[in-house]
Amino acid sequence: MQLLPASMKTMPRSSGMLLQGLALLVTIAVCSNCTTASHLIVSHDEYSAYRKVRTSTQLDKRLAASHAYLSTYPSGRWARSVKPWFDRAELRYWLLIRDTPSGLATYMQTLPDGPHAKEATDALLAYRERQAAARKELLDLRAAMTEQRLNELALQREEAMNLFTAWLGRFLAIESWGQTTSHLPHDTIFAWRIDPPQGTCHDDRCIKSLHQPYQVPGGGEEADRLLVLDIEFLLKNGMLHEARLRGPALFSRLFEVGAKRNVRPERPADRIDAIAFSLDVISGAIEARLPANRCTLPAVANVVLHRSCDGWTVQAIVADSAEDDDIVSIIGPGSSDSPSHGDAETPAAASPSSLSSPTYR
Repeated sequence: MQLLPASMKTMPRSSGMLLQGLALLVTIAVCSNCTTASHLIVSHDEYSAYRKVRTSTQLDKRLAASHAYLSTYPSGRWARSVKPWFDRAELRYWLLIRDTPSGLATYMQTLPDGPHAKEATDALLAYRERQAAARKELLDLRAAMTEQRLNELALQREEAMNLFTAWLGRFLAIESWGQTTSHLPHDTIFAWRIDPPQGTCHDDRCIKSLHQPYQVPGGGEEADRLLVLDIEFLLKNGMLHEARLRGPALFSRLFEVGAKRNVRPERPADRIDAIAFSLDVISGAIEARLPANRCTLPAVANVVLHRSCDGWTVQAIVADSAEDDDIVSIIGPGSSDSPSHGDAETPAAASPSSLSSPTYR
């Protein structure tokens, strides 16, 4: 059977060798092209990951894309070109933003498992711990300042109450009723003349006006208040006849400093509570001198407390309006008659008083 043309049979030996060489070259070329093609063909996912690297125009996004590509395809088709750029760019990026909390947070958001992720996490945690400590210190400071302020307000209210009770106690300690004021206890004369403001005497009326600021607690209702307390000594012919504590809405002010509640003029119930509270304070102060079980007399009209025994008379008199004075009146043994509720602006006669003279008499 003849497979080759006759002409092929008659080809010289050298021509056959040439054909064999050409066939070998073709085989080598084909195999070489197959190797090149295997490098050129990559998966769609790898190409998409690399494309994100090439198309990212912002540094943080390109860093994130590069890190994602290298993590997924460490030996990928473009790893040799992506890795050198990533190493340089990531280091510069880290050095640029590592010194601020916001920078550390940005790094963790961009490269949560990047080369400096642990350093960023530790630094951010340390910052947050310092921030928490500083916040606690600030809260402690504010709490201390608040406590100090509350203590100051409490001290103001305590001083206001003490101002009233101290003078009430001085009045109850007087043993020189019906005598000149030079016979008053020395601490009473000292408090009158030395403690500011200085008291003054005109005819048979001596008065010293004391002002004590305070605040009523209660959030939005907290407001500045002022306790006005007038100390009065009323004389008859130069002799001590009556002592008074008085002031505008005095009983309401005492209630505010003692009960720490605001007395609102538009609420009569507040005023009633204030009067009841003040009567408790006054009753407690005078109980030893005028016991309730044998000295109490019926309250009449504005006189809401009336005790009289052993030559002593104490009355608490409520003002008709908030602009007028509430009064506590005390008359001791030796005075000529019962208490007068007037202002004693026109006494019968004038007489010098040690309360206004430069030396004791």
